Amino acid sequence: MKVSQLTLAVAAAAVALPAMAAPEVEIFGFLDQGFTYLDESLSVGMGGPNSATQQTLTNGKLAQGKHKSNFSLGTGNVSTLGFRAKEDITDDLSVMAHMEMGYLLDSGEFYGGGSKMFERESTLNVISKTYGQLKMGRMPAMLTGSGTTGIFNSRVNPFGAGWGNMTGGWKFAGSLAAARYDNTIHYASPDFNGWKFYAQHSLGSTKGDNLEGSSDVDRYSAIGVTKTGDRYFLAAAVDWLKMGSPDDGKDPTSKKDSYKALVGGNYQFDDFTLYGTFQWMENIQYIGGYSTKQFAPKASDDQISSGFDAWAVSTGINYPVGAGTIKFSVAYAQGENQNTDTDNKFERMNVGLGYVHNLSKRTSLYGITGYFWQEADWQEGHIRANEVIVGMMHRF
Repeated sequence: MKVSQLTLAVAAAAVALPAMAAPEVEIFGFLDQGFTYLDESLSVGMGGPNSATQQTLTNGKLAQGKHKSNFSLGTGNVSTLGFRAKEDITDDLSVMAHMEMGYLLDSGEFYGGGSKMFERESTLNVISKTYGQLKMGRMPAMLTGSGTTGIFNSRVNPFGAGWGNMTGGWKFAGSLAAARYDNTIHYASPDFNGWKFYAQHSLGSTKGDNLEGSSDVDRYSAIGVTKTGDRYFLAAAVDWLKMGSPDDGKDPTSKKDSYKALVGGNYQFDDFTLYGTFQWMENIQYIGGYSTKQFAPKASDDQISSGFDAWAVSTGINYPVGAGTIKFSVAYAQGENQNTDTDNKFERMNVGLGYVHNLSKRTSLYGITGYFWQEADWQEGHIRANEVIVGMMHRF
């Protein structure tokens, strides 16, 4: 009898509580695996997928690196596994957690070889239909082509920031911010008749005695805006990387603050989609990415680096054919290495071509090729790299 009374009491209390929406939990991601042929003739200190952070001029020129070519298991995109949990607090307010990791399917290891499990994104979000969205945690930089907080992505280039080491011209002719930052706050406004506004700031990462949020560490800031219409998308943003300057005399900054502005978008014609970008860069420490990532050469290791001043343009198309899409992009950049008064000018070009065939809504086959070329006063001759990837992607 006592058990029945207790059961009735609990049931009555449950009825008296306000109705709460059950939280939504989602597991998502994709697996990508294929075969890659990579051929590179680059300067010393370059070479995919990693690049040296410092290069030194020798007799006014950088030495030519060894020619390298290899055939391997490869990937057009880094495989990911993610978790999203969302709970509606009121009709206007909800809270969401987003955790996402990158991994290499052929070895099972975390992408990047670091200790961060959720290297792609790890955020807690407060979402209001009236006031917008606030994210806190580790996330992609606004001016990248990545993730939930990169506002450009595949909306300004048919390859976005993926599909191998050589495609997606805007990121190889220009420069991305560091892909992701810790201790970051990101705000996205509500939609105002197609317009959205964004602001982002990273407090940096604690390194030894150099504390997060202090002048000792690098801090990243960006603001941006997007406009979405029936047939078009436009995005514009500027960012600022404030270099840390420890005052302990042991590890002074070796780089100047860098600035960047990027404008891009797409227009959907009846038969294809056209993409384009323009990028302006000042004191950028490196140009390009992956195999083609080149840091501004310096005459000596202890020299303060002023980086590159440069500009870059890109264009491309997505053209539906059969059950898939042809992708094409081309980009060009030129600029000047401010670390030297002579042998300091460069120009570079990137071309990407591919076809993605959809077997279903979640599974696709692809073949991608990309080519990169650079001519610079500090090089012995021009450098180049090209890549071919065929593979399969499955989303879930």
